[in-house]
Amino acid sequence: MRGAIWVLGIFAAVWGAIGLSPLGLPAMAVPVAISVILIGWASRVALPERGAAETRRIGRLIAIWSSIQGVAIFATFVLCPRLGIPDAAVPILAIIVGLHFLPLARGIPVQVYYATASAMIAVGALALLMPPTVRYAATGIPCAIILWASCMTLIARGRRLMVA
Repeated sequence: MRGAIWVLGIFAAVWGAIGLSPLGLPAMAVPVAISVILIGWASRVALPERGAAETRRIGRLIAIWSSIQGVAIFATFVLCPRLGIPDAAVPILAIIVGLHFLPLARGIPVQVYYATASAMIAVGALALLMPPTVRYAATGIPCAIILWASCMTLIARGRRLMVA
């Protein structure tokens, strides 16, 4: 669970930086700071640990779906410019990332990942309907918030499991 919080926090910072990139470097540091604080807080909270076999199974599942996601992301960043729609790449990226949470939600299982997936897919789809000049912000900022919310949900869930 702690590893998931780290990964979600790091990618939330990346999405936030993408969303704030038109404002320059100082603004892009804000989501990084938020993620550092969130990860720091999570490191001080007692969370349940998984057994070695379960950790290996989840690691394989994540590796498979992250590899598929990586191929789709690569294709997106190759094809969008060639099709004359480079500004569509980031919203499509959100859709791809959202889709990759669906098999993880079922396979790990982590119920909150269904909400994470649905929200990221919706953000990406809605951003594609917006003018190209606002797509980075319309995608990056909401995706960062979605991932931070997912982190906080995992932390709260972990704390409940430790109390029970």
